[in-house]
This record gives sequence, structure tokens and C-alpha cells, in this order.
Amino acid sequence: MDPISKFKVLRKENLKAMSKDKELKKTALEFIAKSAKYNYSYNFDWLGRPIIQHPEDMMAMQEIIWCVKPDLIIETGIAHGGSLIFSASIL
Repeated sequence: MDPISKFKVLRKENLKAMSKDKELKKTALEFIAKSAKYNYSYNFDWLGRPIIQHPEDMMAMQEIIWCVKPDLIIETGIAHGGSLIFSASIL
């Protein structure tokens, strides 16, 4: 098996194990709740434009876009344009 295939198998195993970890899930939810108090999602830029998203969500979105390969992404509710630049740069 090539290195990338091995990596993907290991990743799948890790994700399966993580999904069963109740303490990790609790900690993650606590982080989201507590960091929202400080507008954590406001602390990031994409190519110089503010993007109001968690970095983890941006990574997940790029994976979805890469797998689905849409011809068009429609955004509603634009604040500073960071997510528009993000989507355009991924497409």
C-alpha cells in the first residue's frame, strides 16, 4: 500500500476512535462555547480579508469543495468578503 493510502486508512481509524471519545467531545463543545464569548471566529483572515469562520470549518469546507467540485457556490450574508475570497480561491 502506498504512503497516501496508508495515511488515509490511519486517518479513518483515528476519526472513528475520536468519535467515540466522550471526554474529547465534551472538551470540544466547551471550547466552542467559551471561545464564542471572545468572538474567536473573528480572529482570522483569508488572503488578507477577514473571514468569520473557525479554521476547522474552513478546512472542512475546502475538503467538501474538493470532493464535490461544484461549478458554483452561492453565499448569503456577506460581512467582509473573506469567505467569498476563500470560495473563489478554492474553486
